[in-house]
Amino acid sequence: MVSYWRLLGEYDAESTTFTAFAGGAGASPYTPDKTARLKGLRAIVGADAATTLTEGVQFRLTCTTFNPNAIECGAQGSGLATVPALRAQQMYDWPCDQEVQAGVPITLEGRNITADTPVGVSVSLYGYFEA
Repeated sequence: MVSYWRLLGEYDAESTTFTAFAGGAGASPYTPDKTARLKGLRAIVGADAATTLTEGVQFRLTCTTFNPNAIECGAQGSGLATVPALRAQQMYDWPCDQEVQAGVPITLEGRNITADTPVGVSVSLYGYFEA
């Protein structure tokens, strides 16, 4: 058995309704290159600028091979970081166990679930696979 991590996509929107990942590091959908089991997700909250404000974000991954059809997870930012601030990286791990098929796309969507106005959101979502 082989275990490996892959960048699924980058969520960089300020929307409060679900929108497709469109970040420069990876957009929706993510299409696996091999059949495997998705065993976990890792969300890493970044900061694009000193004025970045990321609070609660929610993710939804949907795929025709998933049972149930959708996986939901989230992440929490550390609020507004003003200069000069040392910002700790926020990482969130979520266990799951879903089969993924090579060539079958996984739709990645995100939304902000905070009352604050998000600015400069940048959250990378990684998948942990076993094959």
